[in-house]
Amino acid sequence: MTTPPAPSESGAASGVESASIDRESGQRRLISGPSALGICIASMIGSGIFTVTGFIGPELVSTRNLMAAWVIGGLVALCGGLSVAELAAMRPRASAQYVVVHDALGAGAGYLKGMITLLIGYVSSLAAVALVTGEYLQQLAPAIDPRITATAVLTALSLVHARTVLGGQRINDILVAFKLLLVVGFIGVGFVLMGEPLLPSAELLDAARRLDPTSPLGAIPAGTAGPQLEALLRGATGPGLLSGAVGLAVVSISFAYLGWSTAAEVAGEVRRPQRNLPLAIIGSVLLVGTLYLLINIVYLRVIPPVAMVELGAGGELVALPAIGSTVAQHLLGERGGSFVTIALIGLFVSTLSTGTMTGGRIFAAMSWKGQLPAPLGQLNEHGAPTRAILVMLAITLTMVWSSSLASLLEYVGLLTTIAMMLAMVSVIVLRRRSPDLPRPFRVPLYPIPPLISLGIGSWLVASAVQRDWQPVAATAGTIIAITLLRPVLTRTVSAA
Repeated sequence: MTTPPAPSESGAASGVESASIDRESGQRRLISGPSALGICIASMIGSGIFTVTGFIGPELVSTRNLMAAWVIGGLVALCGGLSVAELAAMRPRASAQYVVVHDALGAGAGYLKGMITLLIGYVSSLAAVALVTGEYLQQLAPAIDPRITATAVLTALSLVHARTVLGGQRINDILVAFKLLLVVGFIGVGFVLMGEPLLPSAELLDAARRLDPTSPLGAIPAGTAGPQLEALLRGATGPGLLSGAVGLAVVSISFAYLGWSTAAEVAGEVRRPQRNLPLAIIGSVLLVGTLYLLINIVYLRVIPPVAMVELGAGGELVALPAIGSTVAQHLLGERGGSFVTIALIGLFVSTLSTGTMTGGRIFAAMSWKGQLPAPLGQLNEHGAPTRAILVMLAITLTMVWSSSLASLLEYVGLLTTIAMMLAMVSVIVLRRRSPDLPRPFRVPLYPIPPLISLGIGSWLVASAVQRDWQPVAATAGTIIAITLLRPVLTRTVSAA
């Protein structure tokens, strides 16, 4: 097994970035408990909460279904968080989830977990969020290509995190504070400034009747308006809670919750990890989950779920992707909507910053296990995995310039669900195989949380198969490709 080189002592001697050094990884424990919590929060709150509801609302139809889907998504994240907190506290090293899955289920499962986390949970997600950032900026500056914005932001953040740990941590601390203020302010405005609901226009309802007279929108009688229209929209009946539609919605929602485990990726640099890692992971799920439910209440007060649609260029009905901006403009007017757009750009940059910092640690951890080339695990004099971050930047920029936003988001939810199920199985295997191992944090009510997470994960995959085979086929193809790539990487490592 390749071990990481210890960083130079010059940084410690200077007093700039001195801290205790982890004996196994050579990393300095510089990240405080509040900063670890901030890393998780910054990773979770991104573009998802301001887009996903608009996509799933028309399919779920009813307020009950929409809120239930977000609650189920939060339950999945909480059960996963409790389990990963146990794993991270046991193995407080870089990419703790990958390390534990590797040790519990074998090198093959660890490789699959690490590669899915890298390519889907980080690289694809970073590329997607960077493109969303570019598209939001293009609303204010139409001449700027979103890909150029994405490239500039990703490059700047990568150069910072490739150089230093503390500098990147301080940027994250500032951005997460801004992010929380923005979200709380958005919720406060939504509850205070609630005015008339935003109802579909007569033109949109006519299109719904023409396209599908039996749909909840198409069945509304011509001439219906005002309170009567709102009552019909809010009283529309949607699919059952156990339907494939709800299952696929939860898969999409998992993208919005993605990031609660990121403190585990920097576990080798967190102070007092046995205490701070569980607090960061579980605390972020509870806090962000509460904020998500409150934001959705704001959305629902403005727009009934079935009405979260707009007319496409060809006269068809399409889901309302930018629901955050739409609601903000309705509440604050056009000028207020532009302000919110600027604020959201800052929010997305925070997500990109945290993802860049934590993703590089997975590259490094996999190199230390001999599953990626050894140079990726080298640390600079400040303890940062410079080469790993720069390689991740190169791969991410390739996806930015070669993929569309839709293709990047298509199967992220399913693959991350599968990766998380591997971590849940690892908790159970280690409990049975090594019950006497020190566990600074133990999953409460074990084995209920990991079993709930596995059960819901299996239901989500089954729902996806029932509802739409294409994301499932893409998921299977990705797993096969990752598996076939392993011998190539192994030969590369051996040659190195």
